[in-house]
Order: sequence, then structure tokens, then C-alpha cells
Amino acid sequence: MDICVVIPVKSFDQAKSRLSGLLDREQRRELSRFLLQDTLDTLSLCRELAKIIVVSSDPAVKEITENLGLECLLQSEDSGVNSAIKYADKHLSFGGNWVSITIPCDLPLLLPKDIEGVCQVIPKKGACVIVSPSYKFDGTNLLARNPFNIINDTRYDNDSFQGHLEASIEAGANTRILLSSRLMIDLDTPEDMQLVLSKGASAKKSISYLWKIKKNHFGSSSTSTTLKSETKAKNNPDTTDTASTSARALWSQ
Repeated sequence: MDICVVIPVKSFDQAKSRLSGLLDREQRRELSRFLLQDTLDTLSLCRELAKIIVVSSDPAVKEITENLGLECLLQSEDSGVNSAIKYADKHLSFGGNWVSITIPCDLPLLLPKDIEGVCQVIPKKGACVIVSPSYKFDGTNLLARNPFNIINDTRYDNDSFQGHLEASIEAGANTRILLSSRLMIDLDTPEDMQLVLSKGASAKKSISYLWKIKKNHFGSSSTSTTLKSETKAKNNPDTTDTASTSARALWSQ
């Protein structure tokens, strides 16, 4: 069983549009670059991974990826996450017993141990799908598939978290939900930015960049966001059954 991480990356020119009220286009481009670099640097430290694949239509993404000695599949156009994953799946289908872990490139708090932990709980035998939602529980921030083609319709659109659970159960896979505070925080909106910055200083390039350009833009009256998973993770260290008898939850710090 070989494990591959797949990272779909939108063109830097189109990325982070929901931050346009706070960041101009060049700042959004620079932030996107730092997020990708942070993600690739983190993944490069994961000894459990046999391969890291970035999928994008942006030559600048390809340059950053290949400068780190990693593989980039260049698409002719940006057709969305589902298209990028299908492109990577086709690449993996040429040979090998592959497990695919799909993550976005905008998880600024991600640490190597988060991905290594996922790799270690993937069963070596039997179909398995692990899904980690966003902290709002409306999107998927990690989708692990063993084998990689157990779900062909990856449903990255509205409410992808629920869609992935349904697709996994329909496929008859061992379905698990991973609630991890670092995996659940992505960076798309001003609210996400405040949440990331509330976690304190970091050596990550992306977070340092946010502190540099946005520290004075947040008012003290803003409402903080609390992740349900952090409290549950502390109080429920063991694997626990969810309301669905077809899925199990994994708790992680």
C-alpha cells in the first residue's frame, strides 16, 4: 500500500477571492504562494508518504512544486477540484496499489504529524474512506480513499462533507470521520483569517505574512470562533461511534 497526497491548486490569479475586501490581488497572490509553500514543506516531512502530487493550471504553481523536487500535473485550464482529482486518479491508475489523500493547499496550521496520523490509521486491507470536515462542517478538508478509486464522484461542491460521507457509505467502505482542529481550519474568508491569527505566532510563512499585512485590520469586538472538535478531542480521546452506524469518528488534537 503506497500513499499519495493530492493537492488541487487554483490559479494564483483567481485564488482567495473572498478575501478581496481585505487584500488586494497581489497580496492574495502572495498569500496563496506562501500557503502552497507551507503545505509542501509540511508534507515533505511526512515519512509515510510515497508521493506528493499537485494539480493546477498555473505555471507558477508548477514552478514552485518542481523547485521542491515534487510532481505537478499541469491542466490546460482550471476546471475545479473534482476535475483535478480525476486527473490525479487517472495518473495513479497507471500502476501501483495507491491510497489517495486529498487536501487543499490552504491549511495554515497543518503539521506533519496530522498527515502521518491519518496514514497510520488507514487499514491495509479493505475499502476505507476517512473524511475531515471544515470547522463549519460544510466542506471537506481531507479525503482519504483506500483504494484511491473507491469513490469516483468526489462531490467537491456544496456541502461536500455530507456528500463524501454519503458516497463512502454508498460504496460500502469503512467510513470514518476525523475531527482535528488543525485540519479543520482552512483559510478562505476574513473570519477564517481571524481564527488563524487567534492561534498565536507561527513559523509558517503564510501566517507571518498575515501578521505583517493585516494585524491592524481586526477590531477587538470581533466574535471569536470556537471549534467543537477541540473540546471533544480533549474529552473523547478514543474512537467513538457517530449517530450513523456506518461511520466512526476519530478524535485528534
